[in-house]
Amino acid sequence: MIEVYANSTDEIEIRDNAVLHLFLNSGLRLSELKNLSIDDLDLKNNKFSIIGKGNKERTGYINDITRKALDEYLKVRDKLNPKTKTLFISRYGLKMSSTSIEKIAKRAYKQAKIDDEDYCVHTLRHTCATLLYRNGVDIRTIQELLGHVQIDTTEIYTHLHDQEVMDAMLDHPLSQFKMANAEAFCA
Repeated sequence: MIEVYANSTDEIEIRDNAVLHLFLNSGLRLSELKNLSIDDLDLKNNKFSIIGKGNKERTGYINDITRKALDEYLKVRDKLNPKTKTLFISRYGLKMSSTSIEKIAKRAYKQAKIDDEDYCVHTLRHTCATLLYRNGVDIRTIQELLGHVQIDTTEIYTHLHDQEVMDAMLDHPLSQFKMANAEAFCA
């Protein structure tokens, strides 16, 4: 999905590519992405300010691939005649609606041949957190990244795949013992 618009020269698809990268690499909520302003970006330091739930501010960080997508978008943003400081704007230069942003994700799912009936914009946030967790990022770090107040909220995003649970149980230390071995331990 991250490669759907990677080589596009279409201004709208370049914008959509940047939207997808921010969702997948920063774990933003829909409302957070929708309300990002040009002024929130600190590209010199590869970070940005996010106003999250409860009007709490936190810092998001921009990795290289997201930076590239944002740089491409910022080059074409002026061609859309911005009438707002909102980072992501419609083809008419206005702040994008939540519905418009949801449609970006739906189109990308379809183009990537992913069933868009099963997934939504929030799935991108979930994917970001799950990928970080599976690659060894501490749950407290993910909590901070996502802007969660309670750790149990974050744990929802760090579910383990059924196969991983099954593999762990099959590799359980007791699975190596035979009945004869168990009887020897009981004697």
